[in-house]
Amino acid sequence: MSGDGSLPVLVGVDGSEDGLRAVAYGARMAMAVGADLQLVHAVDDAVLAGAWGIVYDPVLLQESGKEAIDEARAHALKIGIDPDRVSTSIEMGNPQAVLTKLSERAQALVVGRRALSGLERLFVGSTSFGLANTSYCPVIMVSAATHPAHTGDKGLIGVGVDFNERSIPALEYGFQTAKQRSSRLLVVHAFELQSNRPDRAAREKAVHEAAEKFLQPHLEELRAKYPEVEVQVEIVPNHPVPELTARTSTVDLLVLGVHGGLPGFGPGGTVRAVMAHSDSPVALVRLKKHHEGDR
Repeated sequence: MSGDGSLPVLVGVDGSEDGLRAVAYGARMAMAVGADLQLVHAVDDAVLAGAWGIVYDPVLLQESGKEAIDEARAHALKIGIDPDRVSTSIEMGNPQAVLTKLSERAQALVVGRRALSGLERLFVGSTSFGLANTSYCPVIMVSAATHPAHTGDKGLIGVGVDFNERSIPALEYGFQTAKQRSSRLLVVHAFELQSNRPDRAAREKAVHEAAEKFLQPHLEELRAKYPEVEVQVEIVPNHPVPELTARTSTVDLLVLGVHGGLPGFGPGGTVRAVMAHSDSPVALVRLKKHHEGDR
């Protein structure tokens, strides 16, 4: 995770509408933080020998990739980014592996969330989820419900937290992003209690106290580091999925922490459920120690 403006904003390009939303978001983010925009299309060499004995021509795949990358660059330029700050490339290799390697020298990786048809099948699908498990920088998922032209107009960054160390880098990324965008920060911890418990009030109070105890030292440190960021903390007795999903209609970006687990496994059920219904882009921030262990 880095707030270094000298590192580019990396965008995975796949020739889809979701991919163009990712390009728009990445271009606006790059302009906001004074960074370069790096557009990359990966041609998966594993599909060259396809099903039913069909062999795909790598030249045709690269030509299709060039069309996708040219369209993406034109889309970014329409948004107003300096042409000299945009780089493009077509890479041969597994898309997740390609983007993971490039993420070592990026401040954020932006991808479309869903794969439906066309070149997307060669690029995203499970790749976008898998990148949350392997990327060296935060991964920002841009969904079909996201409207990049309006991204940033709410002036609010959200962070979903729990009692887990994965929440700590997510919190810092939230503060960092709020500072970069001159936005407010909303920190939400949601928890579910059975409504018919006789000790519900006592349990709710205990969770509030535990949440405050966990968050307080981290918030004090980050408030001192980012004094310009206005922070609001809410501890809510509701299931995390509907609570955080509802918040995505009120924030410009929702930040969630994820663990780096076994290769091939993406984020957990709560994170996947929120991403599936999110109205805002979702930034997934992985624990740094897992990055170091993967190097």
